[in-house]
Amino acid sequence: MSTRAARLRRRRLVAGVVVVAALGVLGAGLAAFPDRDRPRETGAGSAPRSELVALAVTGAPHALLAVVGSGPAGPVALVLPPRTTVVVPGQGETVAEAVQALPGDSVRIALGNLLGTWIDGYAVLDLDRLAGLVDRAGGLELELPEPVELLGRSLPAGPARLSGAEVAALLGRRGPDALLRATLVLEAFLADPPPVEAADLLETDGAARVARVLRAAGGARVEPLPTETVGARVHVLEQPAADELVGRLLGTRPPLRLEVLNGSGRPNVGEEVARRLLPLGVRVVLSRNAESFDHERTEILATDPAFAEEAERVRRALGVGAVSVSRVPSGLADITIVVGRDLEA
Repeated sequence: MSTRAARLRRRRLVAGVVVVAALGVLGAGLAAFPDRDRPRETGAGSAPRSELVALAVTGAPHALLAVVGSGPAGPVALVLPPRTTVVVPGQGETVAEAVQALPGDSVRIALGNLLGTWIDGYAVLDLDRLAGLVDRAGGLELELPEPVELLGRSLPAGPARLSGAEVAALLGRRGPDALLRATLVLEAFLADPPPVEAADLLETDGAARVARVLRAAGGARVEPLPTETVGARVHVLEQPAADELVGRLLGTRPPLRLEVLNGSGRPNVGEEVARRLLPLGVRVVLSRNAESFDHERTEILATDPAFAEEAERVRRALGVGAVSVSRVPSGLADITIVVGRDLEA
């Protein structure tokens, strides 16, 4: 049995436990969006790295969400399994399937928060646009782990070249092997990424960046993020395994845990805080309203003296606020931020 075939069989077993994947990010009018480059900082939780893009493919029963690019270990592609609980800064907890319905920039922030690192750009396309990309590349060659019928064509297990419509049909099927199918398609797509143009995407913050990052991710082995089930129904990232995987591939350290409380009443505060702080290597583990909206000044509390220096770095990144230190450690977060009216959008 070939190494590739053996790997596919292992993934098939994993997929039976993990379930569905999601790949997502992009929504409309690309030419109007500049190819912006956000400075990447090296903080306590992150190390210098290459560009990353949040990628979303919509239109299938199971959302397909992934982060692709390159890191110290080479080309990277991380897929978020379906039904995984995700903390969306400023909006609270939701599941992966709901994340794909968010605007592209919010998807980028949600996935970056999940990984505890900054993601440079985002791209969203639907099944029809993916099919067009596949056809333009002459089809997609992958190895089917079992026989399948697609659009009236019976395909045996083993190597197969699929048309764009067949790839869309494969991703559009329901079933517990959705994560495996998404992993196979994404890995085959990245084996030789076709040139991506603005018209191929529904939404992006820079088609040129997306094309560049996909090229850099060429040949990437696709890794599903490890998850575990809590209380029989809730799927969450398995820790510390998930952070160890991300750290190995992206060169990051385990992120600082943040609790963000909206004390100003202004909407989208949690997302704005995450956008400013993700380059430092953080993760918002709780995002909710404070007890009141009358906080004039932002308060940054280090929940243990060991995080006092990090709290000061957070203050500098926000550009506002006062730092204090608690002598009573918190098991929830390393730093608590109560956002006041001094934080401007």
